[in-house]
Amino acid sequence: MTKRKPFALLGLGVLGALSLMALANALWFQVLTINANVTTSELKVGWQGFVCGDNQPGGSFVGIGWPHQTKLVASFTPPQLDPGGTFFPDPAEITVTNAYPGYAVDCEVEFGNLGKVPVHLERIVITVDDPSTPQNPDFVTVCQSNSCKSFANGPDLYDLSALTPDDPIYAELVGIPVGCQFHQGDTDGGSFKFGVRQPAKEHTTYTIKLKLQFNQWNESGYNGCNDPKHVPPTPVLPLNPSGTPYDPALLGINEQP
Repeated sequence: MTKRKPFALLGLGVLGALSLMALANALWFQVLTINANVTTSELKVGWQGFVCGDNQPGGSFVGIGWPHQTKLVASFTPPQLDPGGTFFPDPAEITVTNAYPGYAVDCEVEFGNLGKVPVHLERIVITVDDPSTPQNPDFVTVCQSNSCKSFANGPDLYDLSALTPDDPIYAELVGIPVGCQFHQGDTDGGSFKFGVRQPAKEHTTYTIKLKLQFNQWNESGYNGCNDPKHVPPTPVLPLNPSGTPYDPALLGINEQP
């Protein structure tokens, strides 16, 4: 029968523990790390130029359906460059004073892609607001074509046709191609016309807004110019926090917060 000596066993245990500690303290290791720093670009489209005229004597606005006036009554101020004279602010402002039924303005407008992210022109929105009503805006037109008119059979500024509505203002944008893709430095434009109609009220400041929604190229409802991914065209709208699509143009939101 073998007798184990307690102190000998204790010594072996201590030696084993020390050996394990030595192994632990002698562990060799190396950590490999990748730091990925991501700097985002920006989607940036801006107004590049405006050439405006009216339909009064000396004005450059002449068009079928747009009456030419014979007296200088109204006046307008086209969009102005920023104080430094380098860019047109957004929103661009056109100011008209002393307008009357039959008066109209035509502005040749141009925009450009100022950022590195390619964009598609997703849709065009025209709104007209009458400040005397609680509704804002009062009239809304949404277009997915290169001819956007606030109502058919316009302008009918003297309200002669029974087919035209009682809108106080007629507005249209013609020539800007919905769906087209624009890379940095690309520009395009069209003709933005608006006129005062017979139903307009006296001493009233109507607000007309032309809005162009641009989406990044890989989140657009279009493959290219007038080439929608779905029929009828389905423009892509941003989502609110609950995941529901919302309309930035009608909410007055110009870009991602």
